[in-house]
Amino acid sequence: MIKGILFDKDGTLVDFFSLWLQATTQVIPNFLQQNKIEVSRELVQHLLQAIGVDCGKVDPKGALAYKSYGEIAEDVCAALEERGIILSVSETGKQLEKLFNENVTSQDAEFQLFTDMKVLMEDLKSRNIIIGLATADTETSAESCLGAIGVLEYFDYIGADDGRRKPKPDEEMFLEFAELFSLKAEEIAVVGDTYNDMIFARKNGGVAIGVLSGVSEAEDFGDEADYVIASIHELPGLLDRI
Repeated sequence: MIKGILFDKDGTLVDFFSLWLQATTQVIPNFLQQNKIEVSRELVQHLLQAIGVDCGKVDPKGALAYKSYGEIAEDVCAALEERGIILSVSETGKQLEKLFNENVTSQDAEFQLFTDMKVLMEDLKSRNIIIGLATADTETSAESCLGAIGVLEYFDYIGADDGRRKPKPDEEMFLEFAELFSLKAEEIAVVGDTYNDMIFARKNGGVAIGVLSGVSEAEDFGDEADYVIASIHELPGLLDRI
């Protein structure tokens, strides 16, 4: 029986493409300008491809789809090094985090949803399910997003990139959630839109629920998803069947 759910955020609770594709196309040129690197279409495209964005499409196993800012910074610096440009990975991570946070927490940021979030949260609470978040995004950005869509109060746990926690699929957030609420691994479902989310669930003994509302097609989950649904709109029905 599922007693706790760890949701991924982007692509699962909110639309990934309307927020992060737009943000990325602005952040990469701004990042280059900040480092006094000539902004060319070729270099921007090279960096976008390095983090899994090509021709407006996102690689479900690319950096932007699931990695933390520190990990994205490693890919960006490696791509720049191919062009003879050397930057500090740690400083790049800080710069990217700041630029992305400014973009996605701005008043202009719009969060497109897949269902009536308050109705969904009330449904989960009526089942006495403990609700958590496990995201590669920062705490500031994650809480800003949940507040903007009006559901922050429903979350019992926020697992995000705070500079200390290890990112998914490491066990840290899963174990922290389990220990805080005295849950067994098999009582926890992970709901996410990437293969990484499914591995996060599987390697820790949880239930892996893939959603097709983000960057992945069903085949991208491989054999790691226990269940696949179109979006979280179908989650209550799935819980009834489980």
